[in-house]
Amino acid sequence: MENIATALIAIGFLMLFQPFALSLYSYSFVTMLAGTAMFIIVSKFPV
Repeated sequence: MENIATALIAIGFLMLFQPFALSLYSYSFVTMLAGTAMFIIVSKFPV
């Protein structure tokens, strides 16, 4: 699950720094925020 959260953060980062689509740029912060929140929650789970 941590890998999925990390991938979500990376996708949001790529969406933020692409010059092609404004819609991707507008959802990039929400995507990174969701990935960060997911990472924080998932990292608390016992292994």
